[in-house]
Amino acid sequence: MSNESKILSLSDTERAKLFLPTDPFTGTMPKFLERVWEHPATTESAKMRMYRAIIRKGVKNLRSTQLERIYGKPIVAYNAFDNYHGIEPQIHQVVSGYFGAASMGGEQDGQVLVLIGPKGAAKSQFVKSLRKILKGTEPVPYLGGSQMRTNPMNIFFMVPRVAEVMVKEGDAKTLEEARRIILEQMGFKNHIELDFTRSDIKAVCNNAGVDASFEGLTKIADADTLVSAIAFGMRQRRAARNNFGYPDPIVQAMLLGRFGHKRVNIWDFPVESFKYLDDQEGSVGIASVKEVEPLKFDMTRFTGEENIAALGNVDRADPASVVLNGAYNNSSRGLLEVVEAFKNPKEAHRSALEATQDKSIPAPDPMRDNLHWDGIPIYHSNAPEFRDFKADPKNEPYLDRFVWVKWKYPLEASEQEKVESKQWARTDYALPKDEGGVHLEPTIIPYISRFTVLTRLEPSANVPDLMVKLDAYNGDESRLRGMTTKIDVLALKREATNWEGMDGVSPRFTAKVRDELASEAYESNRRSITSRELRDRMYELTRDIEDEKQRDLYRGFINKELDSWRRKRLARIVTSAMVPSFPNECQGNFDKYFSNVIAFNRGSTVRSGSSSAWRSGPDEDFMRRIESDPELHITSAQSREFRAEVASVVSAYMQDNKTTKVPYNCYEPLQHAIERFVCEKVAETARVLFSGNARTEEDHENLNKIKKQLIEVHGFDEYTADELLREAEETKDFLKEI
Repeated sequence: MSNESKILSLSDTERAKLFLPTDPFTGTMPKFLERVWEHPATTESAKMRMYRAIIRKGVKNLRSTQLERIYGKPIVAYNAFDNYHGIEPQIHQVVSGYFGAASMGGEQDGQVLVLIGPKGAAKSQFVKSLRKILKGTEPVPYLGGSQMRTNPMNIFFMVPRVAEVMVKEGDAKTLEEARRIILEQMGFKNHIELDFTRSDIKAVCNNAGVDASFEGLTKIADADTLVSAIAFGMRQRRAARNNFGYPDPIVQAMLLGRFGHKRVNIWDFPVESFKYLDDQEGSVGIASVKEVEPLKFDMTRFTGEENIAALGNVDRADPASVVLNGAYNNSSRGLLEVVEAFKNPKEAHRSALEATQDKSIPAPDPMRDNLHWDGIPIYHSNAPEFRDFKADPKNEPYLDRFVWVKWKYPLEASEQEKVESKQWARTDYALPKDEGGVHLEPTIIPYISRFTVLTRLEPSANVPDLMVKLDAYNGDESRLRGMTTKIDVLALKREATNWEGMDGVSPRFTAKVRDELASEAYESNRRSITSRELRDRMYELTRDIEDEKQRDLYRGFINKELDSWRRKRLARIVTSAMVPSFPNECQGNFDKYFSNVIAFNRGSTVRSGSSSAWRSGPDEDFMRRIESDPELHITSAQSREFRAEVASVVSAYMQDNKTTKVPYNCYEPLQHAIERFVCEKVAETARVLFSGNARTEEDHENLNKIKKQLIEVHGFDEYTADELLREAEETKDFLKEI
């Protein structure tokens, strides 16, 4: 079973195992080891902790199914990032390809995560979300007094040196006896029965030439080997063991009784717990470094600095000679973010390689020791800086140690709508009009979204119409005009370069246009914006684009593709406003269609909509009327596959929402087909109503009913409804296509 399949199929019981005790641990090593025995993930690495915290929140099955249909491969939509839209492939690459692989001890555990993307693509916001996820995890145990919050399991690297001190001070006669005393005091003989049946511990002991037993452990003199044996005996995963290392200098000094410290017995060493705090709260386990100009670069920002107050008063090897307040020190056991990383000089990248490959960072002068580091190093950068960095052959060693993810703009119009809606909702303009807000015509957000996505798409030789390509990327049943064969979205994606989605209009550009109009509307009496006003303003602003080719392209989108789409969308809304209880009509037809689909797929009967009687089989004529919609246009040969797809989408929706009541808009291609099916009942009446100049009293009454429906059902207000009806009246053939 694939990693993705496991995540999608996690039961509630399995997910519960991903949670650790929430009470902060305080005690000595033997008690701590008892907790580790019960909860092995207590000592996990930072990457393992992040991965566990993400997957335990679960996944969105419906969205994951949709993504697999669009991309042709499993892509998981994680609940932990449900406020991000249209960038699930990138998030999946980070979660599964980086954190998931690192959590299994893969090569990614020793690599830097690099997010490369255009401006405004939410790279920084995503890293903020990762920081927030860490802050929501359980308290993390560490060795008391450690400046870098060292993992308590790291203390076992000190067993050989502590044993030497014990022999020297007469607490044991031999090193083996000293090791035996330490391991007994830790509880390994009487309280914690190490699992010597595991293949990992057997291999370690065999390579060391000792038995896989307690007695065998006492004979292991090499620190690294002893740590491995204890870790595997404690049921630790290899990925966790790979991130254990020597404790920091202050802990070593306390254990060995050096530099004025009273020696602490290794089994009495205190274990405390910390909670993550970001750099605005004190920087505990989380740190962020902004870009630095090469001439002003100072390595102390990363590794700490000399303790000026102790200058000349302490030995250079004394932990008191330095202050471990650098970004690596502060982010130990957590996350280090480097903003605009490729503006930094190579010294910064070299330290990142040491931290990831060797799990160590240099201590500041005058100490000059290497300090163990376990953390999540994340670079993010705009694409131009990364391209310059990549183009330099001297940077090849660094590139080999990066897991770089192209952080693209969303290329699904429906997901871009969610991004635009989220941005709008952050403003006071989004308040209700009676609370001082500004009303948007319902098509404005979809219009903006389609414009931004169009600017990001690369031309296609097979699909010249970018609006058709946009619909295909959106998961719609897209076809070229006059053709019945469905467009192969996977072929489109293979045709495009890996940089598609890395250019185009930033969400900030369209947000400024929208908010500028909102400000003007706010200062007027109407406090509303129509899509026609937005269209005209966007066309006007294209004058500022210096690149003539790009300016003409964007104007073409506004004048042709988008205006055709806008008019068709508005025409459908006007027509649907003539249908009493339009949503209920659509829902009823959807329920009828889906009941027939289930009967078709199962080869069973279907209940009649008007009685409890059962028909002999599904209503093929009704299903074909829906499927032969002019935009959906499913042929008879394609109907079986389409119906299976509908059943899959509905099943995923039911699973996500734990309900059997499915709204008709759960699958967008079918939604539009059903809406057009319902609208066709009144389409001709609508065309007659809006085509004549002279209107009867009955016509005016019907128009008022339509206006009322636009306001109460379709999200218009008084002003936008009036403007829409006026445009429908003034524009020839406005209702020609719905």
